[in-house]
Amino acid sequence: MGLSVGQAIWISIKPMIKIYFIIGTGFALAKGNIMTVAATRTLSDVVLTVLLPCLSFNKIVSSIEDKDIKDVGIICLSSLLIFGTGLFFAYVCRRLLPVPKQWYGSILAGGMFPNISDLPIAILQTMDQGSLFSQEEGNKGVASVIIFLAMFMICLFNLGGFRLIENDFNYSDEENATHSEESTVGEPVRPNVSHRASQFNIPNDSQSLSSKEEGPIPLSNVSDQGSGGTVRQYDDETSAISRRTTNISQASAAQSVVSSLRSIDLRSMPAQGVDDLIREYSNVDQYGDRRPSFSSSALSGIDQTESTTLKRELTNLKRIITSDATVNKKDIQESGNWLPKSIAKFPGVNFLVFFLKNCLRPCSIAVILALVIAFIPWLKALFVTTSSTPHIRQAPDGQPALNFIMDYTSYVGSASVPFGLMLLGATLGRLKLQKLYPGFWKTAVVLVLLKLCIMPIFGVLWCDRLVKAGWLDWKHDRMLLLVIAMDWGLPTMTTIIYFTASYTPPDLADTTRMDCVAFFLILQYPLLLITMPFLVTYFLLVQMKV
Repeated sequence: MGLSVGQAIWISIKPMIKIYFIIGTGFALAKGNIMTVAATRTLSDVVLTVLLPCLSFNKIVSSIEDKDIKDVGIICLSSLLIFGTGLFFAYVCRRLLPVPKQWYGSILAGGMFPNISDLPIAILQTMDQGSLFSQEEGNKGVASVIIFLAMFMICLFNLGGFRLIENDFNYSDEENATHSEESTVGEPVRPNVSHRASQFNIPNDSQSLSSKEEGPIPLSNVSDQGSGGTVRQYDDETSAISRRTTNISQASAAQSVVSSLRSIDLRSMPAQGVDDLIREYSNVDQYGDRRPSFSSSALSGIDQTESTTLKRELTNLKRIITSDATVNKKDIQESGNWLPKSIAKFPGVNFLVFFLKNCLRPCSIAVILALVIAFIPWLKALFVTTSSTPHIRQAPDGQPALNFIMDYTSYVGSASVPFGLMLLGATLGRLKLQKLYPGFWKTAVVLVLLKLCIMPIFGVLWCDRLVKAGWLDWKHDRMLLLVIAMDWGLPTMTTIIYFTASYTPPDLADTTRMDCVAFFLILQYPLLLITMPFLVTYFLLVQMKV
């Protein structure tokens, strides 16, 4: 084709302009409290459970064929190399440069897992609208990105990569827990759930609720009048019940305050920040116990029968497969509880069940089904018609009998990437630095440069090696090679923010972990505006010679 340098630069920059406009839109919506923390979480779950699975199914079925099974294997191998290289660079930085102990595992996760879905898809969907790539090539590139995403989800969720982040948290026990001076013995400090409401003189229902709950005379007063320290002697079971009751009271109070606010009322308040994000996503108390939902609280008061155990397992399964940052090590340990003891006693059973549970995520199911359909020509012919599918009887409109499913997934899935980028902007808009660990800025800068400047070089070399080995060629596999190269130069996943918030107790005073996450991500996205166009321009002109 013979692109000039100026044309190649514009082709590389144009997708980034669109991407950053969409990210900026999400940023503005978050600052205006239109896209609140609760709305962001709901929208994120919609993307994960509906939009992204539809996009995945549509692109894989329409673009992948049985002859592409080799390409799927190359994608899986390339993804492991990307994750492994990022993990190695992060480990080197942790060993040689200042890193707070509270972020020892998270820095490994930050180096290992890139934002491998929305960004490359948005770039490809812009590039296939010009004369360089056809729409068919663009769709195949998107399908390749989705297979990369499937590998990402397997490593992060199924194989327990989230444990790198969770291991950074050391929770309190009964002896070193934080207590308020006015609280009863053994009761932890209650988070100020009505803080935002009190700023605007909104009636605080939680105060009346708390006063009703705290009707009994404090134990400290009883001990002053009674028999010394005998009242203060509690066993572990009583302490656990006290903690659980406190958590339920906190959740009830918070729900009461929230119910007094309409979503439109929040728009007159200051923009929600990191504290609001932690309150929404946090799944643990200061003891590391899972914060109970209202449904689990109701079930906890019922005798443990087979039916209630099944209901609890179904509730946990629904939580795991419909959200992106609600899993923890207890989910692994308890995954096999519903199995007969004769089976559950074998080592590795809990992990295997947990792995299979995560395969039930909508996106995972969509990818598995789509690959099965794509690799069986007569089955694929029920959905789409291509040169490789056999001729079968068509529907009255001349289309395959199940083509309406492709219409549905195409229409719904097209919203996945724009919403994903707006969620990215909203998340970045809530990040705030309070106090940075001494010397950590050096570590963050070095690791960001390694991820966005050095790893793309490795990606180009890897693509060149794939061609020289005869696995791929520049003529027929140029889109796949471009996807592989771009995935080597992606920034850290934003899901690390949600995992950090999920494992952070709402009343935790130490902000080191969230400060490190915020600074690390804030550095990457401005630099990406330079590194990604440079990588794409170089790859088009030098490697692909278009």
